[in-house]
Amino acid sequence: MIHAPEHMPNRTASNRAAKKRGLAYIPVVIALVLLAFSVPSPAQDVQRIAAVVNEKVISIFDVQQRMQLLITSARLPDNAETQRRIAPQVLRELIDEALQTQEAERLNIRITEREIGDAMQQIERANNLPAGGFEAFVERQGVSFDTAQDQITSNLSWQKLLARKVVPTIDIGDEEIDDVIARIQATRGVTEYRVGEIFLPIDNPADAQDIQTLAKRLVKQLRDGANFRAVARQFSKSATAATGGDIGWVQPGELDAAVDRVITSLDRLEISNPINVPEGVQIVILIDQRTNAPPDPNERTVSVRQMLLQVAADSSPDTIDAHIQTAQAIVSSVDGCDDFAAAAINAGVPQPPKPARFQLKELNPELRLLAAQLAVGKASEPIRLPNGVQVLMICERQENIGPSRDEIRRTIERERVDMLSRRYLRDLRRAAFIDLRV
Repeated sequence: MIHAPEHMPNRTASNRAAKKRGLAYIPVVIALVLLAFSVPSPAQDVQRIAAVVNEKVISIFDVQQRMQLLITSARLPDNAETQRRIAPQVLRELIDEALQTQEAERLNIRITEREIGDAMQQIERANNLPAGGFEAFVERQGVSFDTAQDQITSNLSWQKLLARKVVPTIDIGDEEIDDVIARIQATRGVTEYRVGEIFLPIDNPADAQDIQTLAKRLVKQLRDGANFRAVARQFSKSATAATGGDIGWVQPGELDAAVDRVITSLDRLEISNPINVPEGVQIVILIDQRTNAPPDPNERTVSVRQMLLQVAADSSPDTIDAHIQTAQAIVSSVDGCDDFAAAAINAGVPQPPKPARFQLKELNPELRLLAAQLAVGKASEPIRLPNGVQVLMICERQENIGPSRDEIRRTIERERVDMLSRRYLRDLRRAAFIDLRV
C-alpha cells in the first residue's frame, strides 16, 4: 500500500480505540497490493473468476496483482504460506473497493485525469520517487499500471463520496471541544504512551477465525523483523495506516480497556499479541513513553502591540510629563487592538499590519511579568523608558500548550467520518450480491 501524505493533528482524548482511527477523507490513501494464491498460475487460470460483486467480476489475476506489491512493500516472506494467509484479506479489500466504486458511480461522482495525476505526484513525493517515476516503480513490482490507476480512482471516488455524503452530516459543538481541552488539562503529570497500531476489522462473525489467524501471522512476522510501519500501511484498516500505524501520544483511558492494559505492560518497541477489541483485532507496538508534564508558563505565546512616544534624553520634565499625559489619554480611550493601532498611528507611531508574537520567555523580566498579567485587549499604564514612554496591549494570549480548538475539531471530525464510513460500507456489503468463486 502506497500512501499519499496525510497531516494528522495531535491525537486528543477519546473513549475507545475505534474513535482513534480517523479516516483520512481528503488526502488520498492508495493501496496497491498483489496476490498469488499459491504459485504462479497458467494463463487460463489467472482469468478465472475469484468473485462477482453485483455485476463486477474480480479475476484471479486481479487478486494476484494485489498480492505481490503487498508482500514486497511490507517485507513479508514471498512464499506459499504467506500468500495463503493473506489471500482472504486481499480479496476482501478488492470486494470493498468494487462496492465503493459502484456507489460512487451511482451518485455520479467522477474523477478527472488531473485528480489522478495529482494523486500520483503526491505518492511520488511521499515515497521519494522522481517526478513521473510512479509508473516505473509500480511495474518494477510486477504490477500492471492499469491496476494501479484503477486503485487510485477507487480511493479518490470513495474520498469524494464521503466528503459529499458524510462530512456534511457531522456537527461538532463547542462543548465537545471544551470537554477535550478539560481532559487534557486534567491529566497533566500522567504517563503518556506513543502507540502504533494495526487494526483488522471483523465485520462478519464468520470471518473472525480468518482474521485471528492473519493477526497471529503478522505478529510472528513483526517479531521476526518485519517493519511495523510497512506492515501497518499494507494491512491496517485504520486511517493511521497512512502514517505507518502511528496513533500518536495517548493516555490511559483513551483506548479500549483491553488495549490500555496491554500497553502499560509492554517494553519499548515490543510487539503485542493480537488484542480482541469491539470492532475487530488490534496489534500494537509501544514506540515510546513520557510524563505529560505541566506546561511551563513562560512557553505561552502572546500577540503584542506596542507604542513608543519617543523623548530625547535631555528633554525637560515638562516635556516628559506631556508625553506621559498623551500616553495616558490613549490608554483611557482605547478598547481592543484595532483601537490601539489607530490611536498609535494618530499619535505618529507607525504600526505593523499584525501584532508581534513572542513567547513570554523571550521578553525581559519586567515585560514578561506585565505580559503575563495584563488583560487581553486592555492597554498598560505608561511605562517610562530612557528613550521615551511606552504603552503595551496584549491582543491574544495562548493560555495552554496543546492542540488548538481547530485541531481538536478536525480530529473529532475524522473520528466521526471513520465510524460513519465503516457503517456505510457495511450497509453496502449487506445489500450487495457477492458470489465468491474461490
